[in-house]
Amino acid sequence: MPELINPGPSRKGWHRLQNVLKCPRYYALSSFSKGQPSTAVPSDPLIKGSLLHMGLAHYYALMRKDQEHWKGRDEGKEYYPPHEAVEMLVADQPPEHQAAWQEWVPLVHRVLDAYVMHWAHDQSMVYYIEKEVQANIFDEERNESYFYTQRVDAVFRHPKTGKWWFVDHKTTFRIMEKTMRKYTLSGQFLGYQMLGQELFGDDWGGVLLNMIGWPQKGKAPEFERKVLPSAPFALSRFKNTLVHAERVIREHKDLDAMEWPGAHHETACWTTYGPCKYFEQCRLGAA
Repeated sequence: MPELINPGPSRKGWHRLQNVLKCPRYYALSSFSKGQPSTAVPSDPLIKGSLLHMGLAHYYALMRKDQEHWKGRDEGKEYYPPHEAVEMLVADQPPEHQAAWQEWVPLVHRVLDAYVMHWAHDQSMVYYIEKEVQANIFDEERNESYFYTQRVDAVFRHPKTGKWWFVDHKTTFRIMEKTMRKYTLSGQFLGYQMLGQELFGDDWGGVLLNMIGWPQKGKAPEFERKVLPSAPFALSRFKNTLVHAERVIREHKDLDAMEWPGAHHETACWTTYGPCKYFEQCRLGAA
């Protein structure tokens, strides 16, 4: 039976620490399942991005099977075709959400087909898809190690230079320079840089943003790949950020989730897509 690539988040990744830094109480409510998260359908951008990621994962899994360097390495493994994998992700949603997901399937199919045509002559050697990479972050002051992981959309190796690249698929309404620059100081991408350098040393190439612009007003989708700009100072201090976030968790772990400190900031309590899912609990207290 073919395999469906749907691994979910990494075990101890940046997302959880980002939540702690954004709002400790949000992290606690999410992690301890003591909150009452919204059962609303995910936002349209999240649905579209999830569907396209699923299709791309299967596209690259099938491409890898045909590449010479991978011959025989996953003998006997089969993968669903990209379009079928997209449909299966819809079917995997709660029944009451499936119509909202299905609405975007034709668009995702169209963009997938355009993507395949656009990058038809790409010679990148595909090694891993949805690969979890990991490290132990040592806190010298407390003599403690923190397990840290991140999941990479794809790992490519350049056929001529031999450099290794972490590839991250990003969808957007429009590909602009500022769209890509905003990821420069993102912990997700600093983590990629930290882990990539540790894994590959001098053979590390960097992080490649695989940008996909959704078609607008009848126009064709846009595709562009950009090397993430370097952030040497931020990268040199990133370990300190990870340690700080882990300490916040340990210092509050014995408290009830509602007793963790809240951020109480507009950008934390009210996001681009609406109120935080715990907005009412923080306003009125746990029901």
